[in-house]
Amino acid sequence: MATVRIEDDTLCIELKGAEVLWACHGSFRIPLAHVKGAGIVKPPSFWESLKIIGTGAGRLKMAGTFLYHGEVVFFDYAGDENVLVIDLIENNYRHVFVHVDAPDTPEAAAAIIQAQLAPAAAPSTS
Repeated sequence: MATVRIEDDTLCIELKGAEVLWACHGSFRIPLAHVKGAGIVKPPSFWESLKIIGTGAGRLKMAGTFLYHGEVVFFDYAGDENVLVIDLIENNYRHVFVHVDAPDTPEAAAAIIQAQLAPAAAPSTS
């Protein structure tokens, strides 16, 4: 699971403990300018991916870098619960899929990210 927060203009995704080992990856610091959007909708054929580095045990645990339908993505996910889906631009990864630490929820984390992106996406009124 991950802790997700926004510091200034940066999206911080913190992996801890065993997650770092399973994923072969530390935490993320992604400029908000590189975040296209966030939600909880898993894409079609969510489980069909090719592991590049990390842990790939199907629905039991997927953590690390994977090739998903021709795009490099990051998974830190287990089970069938909702997952935070972060869509990126100008980044090594096209999407980041992570479970979110309780008491936060993927829905709440996605709403916070989208709220931060909204002012940048709003059309100018002048």
